[in-house]
Amino acid sequence: MTLIHTNSGSQYLRKRRSTVPRNSGHWQKAIAKEFANASPFWQSNALFMRTFRNFFRWFSPVWASLALPCISFGETQPESVAAHCHFLGTAYLPQTPSFAPARKIFSLPSTRQFEDLVYSRVAQTLAQSLQLQMDTTTITAIRSLLDDATQVESVGSFGGASGHPLNFVFAFRLDKKRAQAWQQALEQASHRSGESFRADAFTGSQWNKGATNSFWIVPARDWMVVGRGDDLANVRLEFLRQIQKTGEPSESLRANWFEADVDWARLAQWLPLSSCPLKLGRTQIGIGAQGRDFIMDGRITYREPMQWHPQPWRTPTNLVREPLLAFSTGQDVQAFFNSTEAVSRLGATLFEDQFYFWAMGEMPFESYLAWPVQNATNAMRDLAPRATALLNPDLKKIDGTELVWHAGQTQLLWTKLQLIAPFLQSASGSGGQFLLATLFSLTRGTRAAPSALWEQFKNRSDLVYYDWELTGPRLLQLRTLTQMLPVLQWAGLSTDAQKSAGDERTRLNLEEHWLAGLTPELGNTVTQITKSGPSELKVVRKSPFVFTSLELVLLSHWLTGTPAGPINFALLPQAKMSGPGLPSH
Repeated sequence: MTLIHTNSGSQYLRKRRSTVPRNSGHWQKAIAKEFANASPFWQSNALFMRTFRNFFRWFSPVWASLALPCISFGETQPESVAAHCHFLGTAYLPQTPSFAPARKIFSLPSTRQFEDLVYSRVAQTLAQSLQLQMDTTTITAIRSLLDDATQVESVGSFGGASGHPLNFVFAFRLDKKRAQAWQQALEQASHRSGESFRADAFTGSQWNKGATNSFWIVPARDWMVVGRGDDLANVRLEFLRQIQKTGEPSESLRANWFEADVDWARLAQWLPLSSCPLKLGRTQIGIGAQGRDFIMDGRITYREPMQWHPQPWRTPTNLVREPLLAFSTGQDVQAFFNSTEAVSRLGATLFEDQFYFWAMGEMPFESYLAWPVQNATNAMRDLAPRATALLNPDLKKIDGTELVWHAGQTQLLWTKLQLIAPFLQSASGSGGQFLLATLFSLTRGTRAAPSALWEQFKNRSDLVYYDWELTGPRLLQLRTLTQMLPVLQWAGLSTDAQKSAGDERTRLNLEEHWLAGLTPELGNTVTQITKSGPSELKVVRKSPFVFTSLELVLLSHWLTGTPAGPINFALLPQAKMSGPGLPSH
């Protein structure tokens, strides 16, 4: 797989700096004190909640491509293999000047504490998956291996036969001392010694021979090859033969720190992807360095041509104002989505045409979404009755809120909420008429967004999606928003371990401490997705730490299993606001 690094930054974006007020965490800490008992709202199975939760989980193809740490063996894969990956390891970073920001992040005390929490939870998950005894000896033994697994170079494959558990084969570069430690740890985790077996020119140990949940290890020169099951025996054999021949299980990485090749349709046999609104394709990515930033290049290939239809850009330049922290746009992204019941019944055109999202820097709730329509008044009159009929029965059952249509003001309000007052209205922009969704009334900044922002895409007929943000300040906002908005909740990494309120609070504190430590280190992140062929998308991202702010928050929630909201609104003041078209409370 050949990946070409592309600089997608602009002169305007390069000039923007991540500036976080010195005391900007105080208001968030005050709100955090009010986090309290969970309500069932976030976990509702109502039609609209299922739709929006799934949308935000799967919206970014980039996020989907990183969801599994999954090297490509070329353009074709063995039928039994669903994913490959090659990772140089975090210990490689100190040797590379380009990764200075990432080295600083990995060296933070909060990062080490967060890693320890995540590794402990991953150890529990692995023990469950391998059907080992869930005791302290087992968890501690597996936990002792995970630092090596992320720090050293590794090559791995996932896959297997239909109806079997997900099999994997991984090769980790380990010296003799660490290889012996792995052997001892696995014996402790399984509470017995493994059976000796021959694998090509090497001798290894295996546990639960013949069972679908069997696992094994094979020391091979400077590598430890480990795996689960025998469905990928051909991959294990190829790794061992290459180690014997060249000293490496596969071809060395040349330009990238990480490479992956994932066939999501194959992985759907083992992962819960049936509810994924995105159409499943094959994702190939590489992550390297450019200057002081990570560069991610990739492509997403579909089995059939995508019916994607670009249109001339209709930009709401007079609506988008400074100070900006984030801006996103896309067009006809529905071509890459499976149809959803709620969107079909609403008759909404948000994902069929163009959309524009932006966030301002004054407070977390200054977030706006606009999409162009031919006649905004008629569009609102058509959409509002559909939305109220479809969503209000569920809203009233869940928390007593409801959508209210004010025909005279052409506004659809989400009422009886506290702290925020979302609404949808018509708006006129320089690019025509729009529907505008807001959490609060639109703030009219003193300065329009610079023309350099619009230059990023206005003449692009191949652009599917563009996103820019100041990741640090935006991360500060989203740490609050994801506690409040149900569409941004994320189910945690599953474990069967007993949970307590104190344990959840500890995990939440560690997560917040880690995200707070990241905030001042993160600057511009730019993501660009273009249609590069009838059935192919090209993805490019330039960022200081690979992920966007939303991805960092959702990933940390999932890894730690923290109670991501909601807030006990009874402890907070009722939102009071008035203005043109808004009723006074």
